[in-house]
Order: sequence, then structure tokens, then C-alpha cells
Amino acid sequence: MRDFKFISCILILALLPINRGMAQITNVEDLSARQLLKFGKNASRKGDVYTAIFFYEKYYALRKTNFKINYTLAELHRTARNYEKAKDLYEQVSKKAGKKYPLAQFYYAQMLKSTGDYDNAIDAFNKFRRSIRGEKESKEYSRIIRSEIEGCDSAKGIIMNPVNVSIESLNSTINGPHIELSPVPLNDTMFLYASLRIDSLVYFTDENVDTGMPVRQYYMAVKKGLDWQGGALLPEPINLTGVETCNGVLSRDGKRFYFTRCAKNWQGKVICGIYMSIIKDGIWQKPIPLPSSVNDPNYTATQPALGRTAKSDREIIYFVSDRPEGRGGMDLWYMVWDDKRNRYSKIRNLGTRVNTAGDEMTPFYDLPTRTLYFSSTGHPGIGGLDIFSVFGERRKWTRLKNIGFPLNTSYDDLYFTVSRSGEDGFLASNRPGGNSINNETCCDDLYYYRWNEFIRITVKATIYPFEKDRFGRKKDFSNFDFMNPGENIKPLDNAIIALYLLDKETNEYVFMERYTTRDDGIFYFNLQPDQDYQFKMEGFQYFDSEMYMSTVGFTFSDTIEMPPIWVNVMTDKPIVLENIYYEFNSAELNERSRNVLDTTLLVLLREAPEFIIEIGAHTDSIGETDYNRELSQQRADNVVSYLISKGISSEKLIAKGYGEEHPLAPNTLPDGSDNPAGREMNRRTEFRIVGTIGQVEEDEEVYDD
Repeated sequence: MRDFKFISCILILALLPINRGMAQITNVEDLSARQLLKFGKNASRKGDVYTAIFFYEKYYALRKTNFKINYTLAELHRTARNYEKAKDLYEQVSKKAGKKYPLAQFYYAQMLKSTGDYDNAIDAFNKFRRSIRGEKESKEYSRIIRSEIEGCDSAKGIIMNPVNVSIESLNSTINGPHIELSPVPLNDTMFLYASLRIDSLVYFTDENVDTGMPVRQYYMAVKKGLDWQGGALLPEPINLTGVETCNGVLSRDGKRFYFTRCAKNWQGKVICGIYMSIIKDGIWQKPIPLPSSVNDPNYTATQPALGRTAKSDREIIYFVSDRPEGRGGMDLWYMVWDDKRNRYSKIRNLGTRVNTAGDEMTPFYDLPTRTLYFSSTGHPGIGGLDIFSVFGERRKWTRLKNIGFPLNTSYDDLYFTVSRSGEDGFLASNRPGGNSINNETCCDDLYYYRWNEFIRITVKATIYPFEKDRFGRKKDFSNFDFMNPGENIKPLDNAIIALYLLDKETNEYVFMERYTTRDDGIFYFNLQPDQDYQFKMEGFQYFDSEMYMSTVGFTFSDTIEMPPIWVNVMTDKPIVLENIYYEFNSAELNERSRNVLDTTLLVLLREAPEFIIEIGAHTDSIGETDYNRELSQQRADNVVSYLISKGISSEKLIAKGYGEEHPLAPNTLPDGSDNPAGREMNRRTEFRIVGTIGQVEEDEEVYDD
């Protein structure tokens, strides 16, 4: 069911109070019922919701038994989010003309839910389900009703167990009489938001509606003391005179700003597109639209959010669209930007774990926790749009949950954002108590929230390299003081350590973030309570480097300083395998050589199964160059074959014959005579680590050429 609510910048023009023709009316009370109906129909057809309500209500006072008008007026009040009036009108129509207007019962049930009357809402939904049994829409609505009833059942429990959070409405320098939306946290003391800065109802005639229509634009809010002060209009090129501008997100490095602009297309339909501006020398440059694959002129694309791919660290652009390939209503979509090649991947739907037959919108991706927040009418919720969170990225999501009351209410709650500290943020809601100009739930205001008992767990440790032998294996440290390394042992700098979190739903460790050490060898991570973590060194030179930690049971903020971490470091330089012998002029391994491989390289590969090893074979200079290269290749191939016969995967082994190209010692003495000792050193087999299995993320995305 496509029942998208008129609450976002997508259809923002529909909520502007416009009155065409009012300037010519001197006394509305003198209008006949026919004239009132005409004005109401004209306003409704042109999207003037409040003007239409004005005339239809005047008509309704004269013709209360005209159920067609009653239903139209109920629809208008639902669009304007006046749930109480819509509820009463839907109930009247359902009781008196339910067969002619069967959806009146469905919307009556929704209005009951939106006003928190859950028990009666369940009865009303069940009544509607019985009334459409056997109809062709029955299957589609059955799924929606199931979700609605599940939401009613769970709502009471959610409300009885509120989350420990404080919420306050922002003051009138930010929240005006109309909708405020799209908060964009910049830092601890600044955020952007979109607003229509008009203090009262403004009416427009047919002559000036296209040129004088007010639009939403971006403003800056600054924290002064404990209060937020707004109202500072952002200059061009982000804002443009007369152009709807909203729904933005700032990139992690602060260098790119993605946002939405909306306008009517040739059919008069409001279409939104996503634009991006980069900052250069402190000045935001002229925005450019995203590719036509995103900004399709026939469908809306809006509300961008930004994530990063776990391994390749590419930017993921999430957005909202009504394109027809979706699950129903508004869906969440994404694409990946390859910054090295400056290209975008194909657009993909986030899938059924996130998208429903209802509407999903206002995504926000919290990168430190790999959590996507979004609002939905399709998932079971307290009422209207509820805010949900889900863990993962792209099409892989787990841990879907309603974020709880009072962040969610029976009204519309959306635009949830998280500050960089994770301790607070903003949301938008039309809950009662806001600064609305019409009915008390008509318009969204911005709210600031803060967790009352936010637990911040920081872990830090210093990484040291193990001393190693020629095979990279640690020596005997039985008398070594690991807790107090001497000054002669330098910490491991420029080492990359990755943090993984155990997803208890899939029982898999999921990448969270990475940290590169400096010359002090220290790394830091912020952890969440009640979670299990894995720390893992990244790079082919490390092995035996996995560490684990649990924050289960932590009930207060703390900084945990772990003991020194010792990592076995493997060099990427070639290491000679001594005592690897071949029969004269032969590539066959003898028994002694096989024993050497069993106790050295085979042990290493089993201890570090992620390594990719190159086996290099070399000869001295006796013989023809081509022959020596061929012989050395056969010897390297035979070592690889032997290791494969011992169970080592072929994808981890590379055979390379170098012939006489890279001698370690001269083959002849300075006087030109033979150098047997040098030639013996040159007849060698060696190995070196060239990478690890899965070192680079296999990108599942498809890119345009």
C-alpha cells in the first residue's frame, strides 16, 4: 500500500498554507454551499491542504450527511495530521457508508493507533480485515494489518519500559510554526537544519503563487551555554532563492555535503534530486547533481546518508526513493562510490530486512557503531512513523529493533541523528507540545535528546613486536618481562589493528573500525557495553595476532588499559630455506629436503593459514641462462607440489624460478677462478610472504564502465 505521509521535503509544497482566490472573497459567510464546494475542490486539486480544509469544513457545517465530502475532509485532515478530527470523520463514514468507502475503516483504525488507543485500534483493524475478506486487495492489506496489530500489541510494552533518555524541544529561534526537518550535526556546538521561516499563515493568489512561494532552506544553529540558537541562513551555493533545499549529510572528513533540492516536473509533480558540494579553500563550491541513475526525472531521490564499506573503506550513499522497483511506498536504496576511479556502483535496494510495503525514510548511518537509523510505517511500531535501528551495511542487516519510547511516540518520529560522541543527537516529531501554527500535531519540530546514563568504554594498549628467528617464529622468552619491556624495545609503529564486534544474531565477528599506531605503538577504541569484541592485526607480516575482550557486565564509563600486546612479526623479505637439496642437474626433492620443509615452511603455513607464500628457486651461473631458469622453475614447482600434497591450499602458494638472476654471492673470484662457496650460496630455495587470503575485500558491487 502506497500511503506515503506528506511530511518530508519530497512533497513539502503540499503542506504550505496557500489560498488562491481568498483575496477576492470579502465575506466567506456569504458564500453558498455550491461556491464553498467549488473553492474546496480547486484547492484540494492543487495541493492546498489547509485551504481545502477551510472550505470543506464550511461546507461540512451545511451538509454533514454528504459522506463523500466527509471522506474527503477526513483524508485532508489525515494529510494535515490532525488525527483527532480525521478519526471522528472516518468513524462516521465507516458506520454510515462503509461499503462505499471501505478504506474509511482502515484509516479509522490507523487514527486510533496514532492517538494511542491501541485496544480499540486492534478491534478496528480486525473489523477491516473481515470486511475485505475475498477482495483482491485482501492479501496486500493482510500483511499491513498484521504489522499494525503487532505494533499495537508491542506498543504498550514499549511505553511501559521507556529508555533512559531526556528529550527537549528546541526553542523558537529554531522551531517555527511550520515543519523543521533534516538536522545535520557538524560538531558538539553546531548543526544545520532546514526550515520555512514564516511566522504565520500566508495566503497566495493565483497570480503570485509560482513566484512568491516560500521555500525551505538550510540554517545554522549554534550552542550557546546550554541552549541552541538558530536562524542564521546558509549562503549560496547551498541555498538558492526560491528552491526547496533540505535533507543533507556531511561526509566523515567534512569535505563533501550531500543534500536535496526539489521542484515540480513538467507534469506538476514534485520531484527531488540529490546534489553534492565540495569545500575548497574554505568555500563550498557549486553543487553538482548525482548521476541520472539516482536522480531519475520521473522519481524522487532524497534524504542521503553516508556509510563506509567495511574492508575497502569506500563511501556508501544511502538514500530514499519511490522508484517502482522497490518493496512498496518509499524505500531505502544505496550505491557505492569508488573514489579512486571516480565512479558509482549500480543502485541496489536494501532488501526486505529494512524495506516493507509501507514507507521507509530519513536514514542516518552511525559509522562508529555500524548502525543505520531510519523511520518506517511498515515495521511494527507505536504509531505513525517510528524510528528503528539495524546493524550492518548495504544489504546485510541484523538486530532490527524499535529504539523505544519516548524517542518514539504514537505520532510521527523521524530524522533521528547521533552526535560524534554517541551521547546525544536530534530528531524531528509532530508530537503534541510543539510550536505548530495549525492543529497541535500538524507540523514537525526538532528535539534534542541526551542519554541519561551513557556508558563510554575506551580501551587502549601498546603493541610491541616479538623478536624473531629466521623463520619469523618467536624465540624462547621464558625469562622475559612482558609487562615491563625495556627501553631498548621499540613499540610497533604504523601497524594497523582492526576492531570486530560479535554479532550475536549470526554468531560472526563483524568489522567495526581500524586504527593505525604511531611511534608510541598505542591504539584506542571506543566500545559499547554488553558486547564481545575481537582485535586483529591487519597486514601479511603479522600472525598469531587475534585478541578478544568482552564488555558484558560493564555498568559505568571507564578507560581500560590493557597489558602490553606482543605481536609476532613476519618480514616480507625473502628467507632462505637452508638444507634444501636436489640431485645434480635434477629438480626432484630428496628425503632430507622434504624433512626440512616439514619442520619449517609447513609449520609456518599451518600456524598462519592466511599467508600467501612465494617459493623462489635459484641456481648458480653454470649452464645456459634459459636452462637455469627452467630448472629453477621446476624446482619451485616441486616444492609447491609437495606442500599441496601435505594439505596446503594451492591458492596460498606461488612458484617462481629465478635461475641465475639474483645471486647472493659472486659465482667467481676476482681473478676469474671458480668460487664454489659462492655458487653454493646461490643454489638456494627461499620463500617470502606476498599477502594474505582475503587481504582485499571482494567488492560485491557492480560498477558502470
